[in-house]
Amino acid sequence: MKTLVNKSKRIQSLRPDSALIYAQQGLDESRVIGYSKGEGDCLNRLGVVLMQNGKYDRALSYFLTSLKIREKINDQSGVSASLNNIGIIYSNQNDNKKALAYHFKAKQIAESIHDKKSLSAILSNIGNCYIKLNKIDSALNFEMQAYAIQHTIKDNTTLQITLSILGDINYKMGHQTLALDYYRLSVQYAIKNSDKSGLADTYNSIAKFYKSAGQVDSSIFYAGRALDAAKRSQYPEGVFNASDLLTQLYAGINEHFELTYLKTSMAAKDSMFNAEKIKQIQTLSFNEAARQQEIKEEKKREADERSINLQLIAIAIFIPMFFLLLMLLSKSHTHPKVIEFMGVVSLLLVFEFITLFIHPFIQMISNHLPVLELVILVALAAILVPMHHRLTHWLKEKLVHSNPHIQEKNKAVKPAEKKMVAKRPH
Repeated sequence: MKTLVNKSKRIQSLRPDSALIYAQQGLDESRVIGYSKGEGDCLNRLGVVLMQNGKYDRALSYFLTSLKIREKINDQSGVSASLNNIGIIYSNQNDNKKALAYHFKAKQIAESIHDKKSLSAILSNIGNCYIKLNKIDSALNFEMQAYAIQHTIKDNTTLQITLSILGDINYKMGHQTLALDYYRLSVQYAIKNSDKSGLADTYNSIAKFYKSAGQVDSSIFYAGRALDAAKRSQYPEGVFNASDLLTQLYAGINEHFELTYLKTSMAAKDSMFNAEKIKQIQTLSFNEAARQQEIKEEKKREADERSINLQLIAIAIFIPMFFLLLMLLSKSHTHPKVIEFMGVVSLLLVFEFITLFIHPFIQMISNHLPVLELVILVALAAILVPMHHRLTHWLKEKLVHSNPHIQEKNKAVKPAEKKMVAKRPH
């Protein structure tokens, strides 16, 4: 499974169709042998390739299915990856607030398992969301965190994305020279890693940079490179961004090129964002929100049950301790009325604990039917109440008569009785 997943990763930018085939083979094999982790990994891989090719509805479906499997087998690293990828889908749909919610969940897990490589990618994605929300300071903060980790662990595969985003941030901050330096570094790493889609994104950023600087020829040159790289990697988002920019650049200059690139951009946009796909994504989002709510409620129920069980255990420990204390007090010079009262309380604790303990079972047996539950409780009371009265009487006699106060009084009474007997006339 790992071999097939790795093959799919290596060729996804160059031959996405083959990448899908390898991932599907891995999925089929995993299901045959019942290997849940492999199934989750291959579903995630299918989602990544489809996302790269603008099939956001299908990609989201695979990511959500992968997330369910990974949660079930407690694959924390996998859960983090699925959450991060779902966040990217929503970011591509310009729903960056929802994207951030998933990215931050992924970040928390990556930090807990000390997965620095995944953490750096997640931090970079968070920074990208903040750029889109025009929160530049937050974006810079997270991108610099990502850059520091990638530099430390020498992760050049994700470094190119961070460098490109840092270029976008500095461009928005008005640091044009620094922005261009970051873009050029990103291009170098993208070429080295044969990442055509990443290369397309950075070329598009450079083209926009030159467009804003009024250098139309340079902008057209880099937009053309971006379009070529995006087509080679079958990357619709890159195709749309590059062709849309070229449409703007040729407007009023060359009508033929303007129309050609307009058609290309519209076709790419339709492949990603047509009405049917948007509806499918909304449906999947709604279902996932409902599932997450169910998980939240289930966790609350489990927490409540744990709390109740702990309280029952505490009561079960307290009652014998209370009896022990009562036995010790009965041997001391404590007032008999206090001993008698505590004895009654101890028995009440025992019988009420029995009722409390078996009540859930009564509800289960009665299926929450009030009439049946009442009959069972009455029958139980018919057994426990007489038993309670007998034990109360026995405990009073046992504890009170063993009390030193009572024993001393009894000793004092016996000689007095003897004297009274001796004075009686015969």
